[in-house]
Amino acid sequence: MPKKFTFFTLIALFNLAANYAHPVTPTYFKLLGLNDAMFGIAFAMMSLGMFAFSPFFGQITSTIHNKTAMAWGSVGYALAQILFSFGHYAGIILIGRLLAGIACAAFFVGVLAYITEHSATNQVGTNLTLNVTVQTVFSAGGYFIGGVLGQVNLNLTFLLQIGQLALAGLLMGLFLDKDAHLEKLNRHQLKSQANPLTAFLEGKEFITAKLALLFGLSIVFYLGYTAFDQSFNYYLKDFYNLPSSVNGFFKGGVGLLSLILNLTLCLYLINQTKVSASLRAVLGFSAVLIIGVLFSPNLMIFLALALVFYGVYALTVPLIQELITQAAQEETRNQVLGFYQATQSLGMIIGALMAGFLYDFSAQAPFFFALVCFLLAGGATLRIKG
Repeated sequence: MPKKFTFFTLIALFNLAANYAHPVTPTYFKLLGLNDAMFGIAFAMMSLGMFAFSPFFGQITSTIHNKTAMAWGSVGYALAQILFSFGHYAGIILIGRLLAGIACAAFFVGVLAYITEHSATNQVGTNLTLNVTVQTVFSAGGYFIGGVLGQVNLNLTFLLQIGQLALAGLLMGLFLDKDAHLEKLNRHQLKSQANPLTAFLEGKEFITAKLALLFGLSIVFYLGYTAFDQSFNYYLKDFYNLPSSVNGFFKGGVGLLSLILNLTLCLYLINQTKVSASLRAVLGFSAVLIIGVLFSPNLMIFLALALVFYGVYALTVPLIQELITQAAQEETRNQVLGFYQATQSLGMIIGALMAGFLYDFSAQAPFFFALVCFLLAGGATLRIKG
């Protein structure tokens, strides 16, 4: 991949900034007097934007440069965070979350399409793994920085995030490579593709039985992970009353563990094993870890098992992406990646809503729900070859 270092540096810059606000969001919502379900609803709105527009950007990246989609996404996220952080009313916050989701759809579809477009065939899996590694490590770093800054000043955290996202978008537009081939569309075709529903309807032209199964697995996997993740972040604040800095330190540990696992075990699994069998084993181990979290006798064991769970999650994502990339035809690969991003977002929508509403019923209910989802996703791998 040309300009590989530049590309991953900019991915790191974006993911650092994108996560500054996450550890302080529970504190922010509590200061505003919003109810416990709001954390799930807000995340669901963001995921709705990603779900609705990911197939659209999967289509449109064949007519605009992938770096352009990434740049739009990063700058758009910065604008959306202005509404989120300074709106102070539930309605404005939710609009900001929806716009952030649309921006993230542009960015993350652009990233996956850029990797597959600019990587040699035998390097796609490795670069997808590196991408997940960079995203996980620097997202954790963003949690850490945001958690520490949040204890000093909430507004400072949001201002740094907005400025860095805008800068990352500008640098992507200036320094990344253009794509070799772009389709030219007439006015009628552009008008048709401007409708996100069109991209969903055109999916029937390339979705095979294997892709449908993989998309279903992706939905269930992200549904379970999001229910766990959203509940975990809120649980630390609500049940243990831990400061945002603890969440930041924890995510820093997640980043270090993910870096080690992805640069060793994950690359081995992708290059030396049957990926579907490895995915099944990883999902099964994740289910065991959730059981351990549910029945942890104290805070330290709870945090230790959760740390390993997040590290193993970082293994799972490139395995799923590798299977989907293998199953896609080259001429429709961008559309397939857009659909994959939509399945991730759909799982996040349902998972966030379930986390919020189940948490009102019982603080442990979302973790049981996540366990069921991981078991179902593991079962689905029995029908996947490759």
